Amino acid sequence: MSEQQENKKQHSEVSMDLGDSSNKPLLRLDRRALLRGSVGLGIAGAIGRIVHPTTAFAQTPKRGGKFVAGIKSGSTTDTVDPVDLNSTASLFVSYQLGNRLLERTPDGKLGPELAESWEPSDGGKTWTFTLRKGVTFHNGKEFTANDMVYSLNRHRGNSKSGAAALMKGIKDIKAVGPYQLTVILSAPDVGLPYLMTNAGLVAQPEGEDPAKGIGTGPFILDSAQPGVRYNFRRNPKYFRPEQPLFDELEILVINDDTARISALLAGSAHFVSDLTPNLVERLKGAPTVKIDVADTTTFCYFVMQTNQAPFDNPDLRLALKYAVDRNLILKTTQAGYGTIGNDNPINSIYPLYSELPQHTYDPDKASFYYKKSGHSGAIDLYTSESVFPAAVSAVEIFQQTAAKAGITISPKRVPHDGYWSDVWMKKSFCASRFGALATEDQAFTQPFASDSPWNDGNWYRPEFDKLLVQARSELDVEKRKSLYHEAAKMIQEDGGHITLMFSPSINGFAKNVQGFVGDHFHGEGKNFARCWFEA
Repeated sequence: MSEQQENKKQHSEVSMDLGDSSNKPLLRLDRRALLRGSVGLGIAGAIGRIVHPTTAFAQTPKRGGKFVAGIKSGSTTDTVDPVDLNSTASLFVSYQLGNRLLERTPDGKLGPELAESWEPSDGGKTWTFTLRKGVTFHNGKEFTANDMVYSLNRHRGNSKSGAAALMKGIKDIKAVGPYQLTVILSAPDVGLPYLMTNAGLVAQPEGEDPAKGIGTGPFILDSAQPGVRYNFRRNPKYFRPEQPLFDELEILVINDDTARISALLAGSAHFVSDLTPNLVERLKGAPTVKIDVADTTTFCYFVMQTNQAPFDNPDLRLALKYAVDRNLILKTTQAGYGTIGNDNPINSIYPLYSELPQHTYDPDKASFYYKKSGHSGAIDLYTSESVFPAAVSAVEIFQQTAAKAGITISPKRVPHDGYWSDVWMKKSFCASRFGALATEDQAFTQPFASDSPWNDGNWYRPEFDKLLVQARSELDVEKRKSLYHEAAKMIQEDGGHITLMFSPSINGFAKNVQGFVGDHFHGEGKNFARCWFEA
């Protein structure tokens, strides 16, 4: 049994009412009911495993130095515009440049960022956010409610933002004076505050070019070479005066797994993201390195375009779902890290998770549905090594297991550069990964809602969309759980995702780096502002 398997999941329950700093809850509930209700709203303690726990505040933080991070999954087509966060590298960059109204803390709590407080009214159809005063953008302009209204509206309507589908329930966003804004909904949404933690909903100055990367964040962008490197300097006017601690920050895009590990071991990078499970053992004995492992909601999958032949055939989709050996892929390519997927986006980290019958490898069933589909000939499946750890190997294993059902998979390996712009949502069958989803609603909406720009399987089901609308306004926890169960079942049986596994976040950093806090919601990039070098 591996070390990771021996470490049992730790559950920490977090309670919070919907009011926040004023402690004015939306509903009058006793403590037990409040805890149940909070969990139902997606406010859950983190469930995770730490291979080498960090001691974040063992020393007095020290200012100074240049921090270098090696990040996987970046491309020359990336941009610093938060409307277009299509890669891990662009996500890390966004955390340096900007802030959101609220933030999800590593332990799952909802916390203030640019908003000091938030409060619902009208039964949850209106939310009022009171903003911090004295916050300035990198260009010296004061941050006001008008800037936040402008920034949020960039993700609404026909925006290409991945958050656009999540914003559909918003009727209007209004500034109420310079330091307050209201969000008016078409129907109550008990999870609206969690939407405001979305990675893309970054505050930007109204009237400024979004491509300049001007925000309120802890670091100021000096230069950007997408797909190569980004250079930053400390923001001396950051609204959190104790941050950042580093004078300079450099983010290097290092897509090659071995090269990232080599950079960490050689000391040319102080932090590297997305360590591959099969290479973690190489680092465990290194005296200068620490490893952080955290379970996440990120899922790795193969996606079929359900509105295109041959994948518009539901029997062919089912055949392929039964033709993949998820256990073998997890064991062979992930060294036991992660958990098995089940062709829907929800795992046990989500508080409203409920089990569905597991799709297991069954070559007989796969053969039955394949013959029923009437398809013949090879099926192209596109992948790239950096889509998720060992993505190419996963496709090769799928090729072998599908062959036993009489299905021919033809792997198409392509370079990572341009994968998210030229392959994902362009090719009819490809490997992909989805993460940074804070609630059940986000997990169902962004990849599957009919009006989502990131509905990568082009799966359009009005009855599914209605379930999501119902769930958002349902205050009864068990009823909302039942609605999400039905939604997951629809995706599992009919959707275009073959969900292989939920992958953990595995990051490595130098032992002289203090203040690192593991994150189960892919906020690792926030660490760059709160970390420091040991004396």
